[in-house]
Amino acid sequence: MNVVLIGGTVEALILAHHLVKEHHVHVIEIEAELGLPAMHPGRVVQPNILNEYMTEEQQAFLLMSENEHGWGCRWDWLLKHLAANASRDGVVCMTRTRILSCSKQGDQYSLELSSSERNLPTHLIADRVFQMNQTSDSSPGLRKHTLVPSQPSAFPFPPSAMWDGGTVLTEDAETAPATDLQLSRGDGMTELWWKDELAWEPPRGFFERTTAVLPSDPNELCFDSIVSRVRAFLHEAV
Repeated sequence: MNVVLIGGTVEALILAHHLVKEHHVHVIEIEAELGLPAMHPGRVVQPNILNEYMTEEQQAFLLMSENEHGWGCRWDWLLKHLAANASRDGVVCMTRTRILSCSKQGDQYSLELSSSERNLPTHLIADRVFQMNQTSDSSPGLRKHTLVPSQPSAFPFPPSAMWDGGTVLTEDAETAPATDLQLSRGDGMTELWWKDELAWEPPRGFFERTTAVLPSDPNELCFDSIVSRVRAFLHEAV
């Protein structure tokens, strides 16, 4: 089958990893890089789950550090390695690409795409199309996909909430108010995540800040849970 995944998320890249073994897979991302900027806590509960998806050398880039409820890691590098491996496996990754229309022709989808400076198709016919973001895919500058007249199916996410997160020096994290999730990493940085709006400024400022719609249960905020949800969805995907 021809499968199109909208959004270069971790969910999309893991799903593509499994599907590309038997199907043709395209991942469409409106941004310049798949899955970036990273808007998800860098957390792995059981590190050996990474072995199926990346090499030991790639895992070393994650700079993992053991925490009370798992291992903190650099989520941006996890995304980069998943994307690189997907491309090596034959997944067609189309960045800086916007969907202009999505229509049904019988049992198949017809997608019209924006042109780019690269030699990429501007029209795709797909047997399956899935939205892989928790919200409608959009980006700075009000660029977004136009998924009409036939809205594609959405990947099933658990109940969600708005999270406010930031990355600080680990020593600054000691002065932070109580968090819903805190993850130290091997690079001397700590991620702090709150379900409520953040009203605290670290002594030396945030290195990164983000607000994102994510699963409301902190236990779902890890690579392991994403893999579990993708594997459960595989039989529905094709």
